[in-house]
Amino acid sequence: MADDTSSSTPSNDHAALLERRLKRERAAREQAEALLVEKMESLYETLKQSQNAQKDLELALWASQESFWSWKAQCDRMEIRSFSLHSESVSTWSGTLIQLLERVHEDDIEGLQFHWSMALHGKRDRIEFSFRLKLDEDFQWVRLRGRVLERGNAGEALHIVGTTKDITQQRKAEQSFHLMASAFASSREPMLVLSPDLVITECNDAFIQLIGAMVKDQWVGLDFNHIFITEKVDKAQLASDKQVRFESKIKTQSGEIRVVDISVALFETYQQTSYLIATMRDISDRKRNEARLRQLALHDELTGLSNRNFLRESITGLVESKKPFVLVFIDLDGFKAINDNAGHERGDIELQRVGAQLTAMFGPVGEVGRWGGDEFIAVLPSQTCEKIAEKSQQLIHHIEEDVVSVKSSELRLSASIGIADFPAHSDSIEGLIQCADAAMYRAKELGKGQAFIYEPGLYESMTQQVSMVNDLRRTVENHLLDFYIQGKYDLNGELKGGEVLCRWISGLHGVVSPAVFIPIAEEQKLDSAIGLQALEAACDYISIMESQQGESIPLSVNISANQMLDPNFPQQALKICMNNSVSPEYIELELTESVFIRDEKAALRALNTLKENGFRLSLDDFGSGFSSLSYLRSFQFEVVKVDKSLIQGIHLDSKANALFNGLIAMLKSLQIEVVAEGVELESYLPFMQQADIQLMQGFYFDKPMPYDQFLARHTSEPNR
Repeated sequence: MADDTSSSTPSNDHAALLERRLKRERAAREQAEALLVEKMESLYETLKQSQNAQKDLELALWASQESFWSWKAQCDRMEIRSFSLHSESVSTWSGTLIQLLERVHEDDIEGLQFHWSMALHGKRDRIEFSFRLKLDEDFQWVRLRGRVLERGNAGEALHIVGTTKDITQQRKAEQSFHLMASAFASSREPMLVLSPDLVITECNDAFIQLIGAMVKDQWVGLDFNHIFITEKVDKAQLASDKQVRFESKIKTQSGEIRVVDISVALFETYQQTSYLIATMRDISDRKRNEARLRQLALHDELTGLSNRNFLRESITGLVESKKPFVLVFIDLDGFKAINDNAGHERGDIELQRVGAQLTAMFGPVGEVGRWGGDEFIAVLPSQTCEKIAEKSQQLIHHIEEDVVSVKSSELRLSASIGIADFPAHSDSIEGLIQCADAAMYRAKELGKGQAFIYEPGLYESMTQQVSMVNDLRRTVENHLLDFYIQGKYDLNGELKGGEVLCRWISGLHGVVSPAVFIPIAEEQKLDSAIGLQALEAACDYISIMESQQGESIPLSVNISANQMLDPNFPQQALKICMNNSVSPEYIELELTESVFIRDEKAALRALNTLKENGFRLSLDDFGSGFSSLSYLRSFQFEVVKVDKSLIQGIHLDSKANALFNGLIAMLKSLQIEVVAEGVELESYLPFMQQADIQLMQGFYFDKPMPYDQFLARHTSEPNR
């Protein structure tokens, strides 16, 4: 047994040894494989992270609008890679340095070569330079940044990498900024840069000159609003509207006050910062000119008092605010005599004297102005009519103190004053002025040189007449009257002549009857001017008829007693005819018997002179009034116009017919041509024919009408 045991032992031990060795090798192999797998997985993760990092880097560069570039000395090539986020692709440009330089702007080549040489052969590891590079058709600004990664034994650069960026827009912005900065500095208009809280951060030379400062540093850091002494920047409005504009005043360092126009606007930059730009314009001269123009527009040049426009503004303000006041209307008495006899210069002196006296009397308590001509108005708040009436009497006394000597006579100025109260007498502007005007005319009626307080009812009784007188005077002075024509016809209805009749169509009073305004004109001595205008109109009509139809009809014109007794009238009438190349025989002057009542001898002298000058003379309205036959005996009239009162009813009343026929027979026996007025009915015609009337005038034939209508009618219808 000992032998068996000893013989099996070595073999078994060897097998066990081999088995253990095999297990160890298998375990080592499994461990190595596991380690290899682990390393491989780690390497994969590292590679994956590297790729992601590279992609993130490329995305970051793309976001900053930068691109990769690299250069290696071994191949002398530059490679630029850019990543597109939209397509998630990488684009690459590559080329040699020579090829790159061919695309660089000629002005930038030398600079690029210098910086590149410093990186290649110098000790500068970093490179940065901006230049213009032509990639497509146009040059673009490119900023190149890089770093040397590897150098050779001699220190030469072997590998350089970096980034590029298109900075074209940035360069344009910088250029624009420089231009704006240059414009800001050289602008003639004061300009400032402000922080959002209105602190001055910059200002140009024009502002320094405006403010009168020595250096601008003393203004930088100050609050912009502290410059102004009136209006200031409204911060709330600026925040809402992003800009404001207003006018204010500043005080220069020399103490001068200037008016400026200010504009402030908010600007925001791409860096999300904001600032304010303020511009100022000195408008002091413009304001002074505006004030001067307002002075001229609202003040009377001669007296320096307020004019009609300013007075109306003052009255309007008081009426709208419903503040009680007294209106005083002053009209000078005797001014026309001074102006006519002593001259206009002395008249101006008197107006200035009265203006000064008005200012001294009423200026301390109200507004005094010249209403026009020799009329003045005072607007006096918080006064009573009784107190103002007393002051007005004192004013009249002062006005009358001055005596104007003209040759051997003395002229003295006075005034009639009307006083009205707001709102007691009227609560409207026009109504109050009319009340004061009516009171002034009442003062004139009482003997002039007086002050009269308006009384209820006075306006109703006087305003119409006062207004009409003023309106008629303006109308006559401006030649605004109309002159119509009414024809004169024979028994066959054929046009033989016409009468020029004055018509007044007033903007205030409408169509005013001659029976109303002619007496007013005579009272106001406007009738002479009306007569001359009527004579001029008649000559114009005759000239037009002759030029258009080859012949004309004679026209008659009414002449007032005042005008007929004017010794200058015969010569004036002849001159008008001569100036219009019209023979006086075509003009018939009609007058009433009132001229003989006024002054028979003077009337006969005037009539004889007119007749000698070739005018036809007619006695108008015969059969009304006195109708003294002695006038027909004293002067041989060519024409007598029978008043319409003798014609009315002749077809119904035998007595009226008998009286009419007897009068016509008497006139015919005197060899006087007769014109029958007031022929309005066809039933009158047989009686006209029976009396053998040569000419008729009346509504049956036509009414007075404007000349153009009259001419058109008789051009197309020469006979009725």
